[in-house]
Amino acid sequence: MRIMVVDDEEIIVALLLEHLGEMGFNDVTTATSGEEAMEIIAAQAHPFDCFLLDIKMEGMDGIQLCSKIREMPQYRIAPIIMITSAAAKLHMNEAFEAGATDYMPKPIEQIDLRVRIQVAMLLVETVKSDAESRLALKTLLTSAPETRGFDPSMRITYSDVPNMRDYFQLENRLLRLNEGTYALTLLSVEIEGVDALDGRLDQGEFLEVIEAVAHIIGKTLPASGATMSYVGYGKFICLVVVRNHIVPNLLQARVRDAFRAYLAGHRILAPGDLELKVSALSQKRMLSSDIAISLIRRFVGNLGGNTDTLLPPIASVQDRIFRNSRPSKAKSE
Repeated sequence: MRIMVVDDEEIIVALLLEHLGEMGFNDVTTATSGEEAMEIIAAQAHPFDCFLLDIKMEGMDGIQLCSKIREMPQYRIAPIIMITSAAAKLHMNEAFEAGATDYMPKPIEQIDLRVRIQVAMLLVETVKSDAESRLALKTLLTSAPETRGFDPSMRITYSDVPNMRDYFQLENRLLRLNEGTYALTLLSVEIEGVDALDGRLDQGEFLEVIEAVAHIIGKTLPASGATMSYVGYGKFICLVVVRNHIVPNLLQARVRDAFRAYLAGHRILAPGDLELKVSALSQKRMLSSDIAISLIRRFVGNLGGNTDTLLPPIASVQDRIFRNSRPSKAKSE
């Protein structure tokens, strides 16, 4: 795994290099500023697998750097771990908004670093597996374009769609929120009529529809504070962390107009074959992270007939790793 460490404190960089080396990670590149990091990233022939970024740095800070990294398609879903002092921990919500997947407090403890890296490794393997599956699928479609039918349970993430993340990253955003309640809007966007498409679309055509809907949702949701994931069976989950409540009916009207325009130009599907439906997973405007995660998992767990094909294994692994580190909260909604 290729790791990049960015911190303006040389002693922290040296400590991380020592700990990572003891864990067997020797392919580590370092930078002492956000500007230097961007230059190094731009010069890479092969992308990094994981980033460790200090939040507080002179010039471009870690949050700004995280945001810039996330703008690059090859790093849309790469693990980004923020290194934070007690004072900088107040800025973690901003970091998660920028795309951070986890954080690690100072002073750095080797066991804490090991846990974070283990979770990052699982995510890297998940991403690589997904990329290999997409490549294999593309090869299959190219070599056998006459193959019909599609797998409705397939989960996929498009790196060029703003705010689209792997399902694990959407959950992780909630897992890393501080104690308390937040102004959250949880929505599902369903492509109605998918069940009737079997035999009419091949895998490639089905994925074209999913990608089109992903772009429509991405352009319709707020530019900041929104995260969405495709969870299979023609369904998306949208998480919006903003004070202004998102009205499902208004969002539905906007995405339907755009989707109908897309269908009007489609060579196989006709207007009316498919429709978009937007639903709220909760009517409450203030939710704790635990309740939000419970609602999302309940929704995903009800899809199809096999939950294991939908929920990424890394989510349950992370829960076991961090179970004792998270304070207990009320379980009732």
